[in-house]
Amino acid sequence: MDVWKHGRYVDLWSLVHLLSGVALALMCYGLGYDFWSAAILSIALLIAWESFEWMIGIIEPSPNVGVDLAVGVLGFILGTCWHYLLGNAFNLLAFSAILLITIGLSLWGFLDFRSRGYR
Repeated sequence: MDVWKHGRYVDLWSLVHLLSGVALALMCYGLGYDFWSAAILSIALLIAWESFEWMIGIIEPSPNVGVDLAVGVLGFILGTCWHYLLGNAFNLLAFSAILLITIGLSLWGFLDFRSRGYR
């Protein structure tokens, strides 16, 4: 089963984008950014990542790119809610766990990409 194959809208990479948005929100708030600064930086980084993928030749269907960005923003919103529900406290353990899972999934997907080629 090819779990890393890019889908038309949603695929396993969507989970990576969701977790990336959460991690970006928690990182920005941990660094003391206000909501708007965190949102602008996070969205800019999500767009930069999609641009980077395009520059290295990972061409996805346009709807998938749009969903990746939307899911990343949703992750940012979830991270923002988490931050405010915790009373603005930065939780290094939670941030580290999310970051490690995101990196682990990304590495797994990248290694699959290298072994099978882009699909």
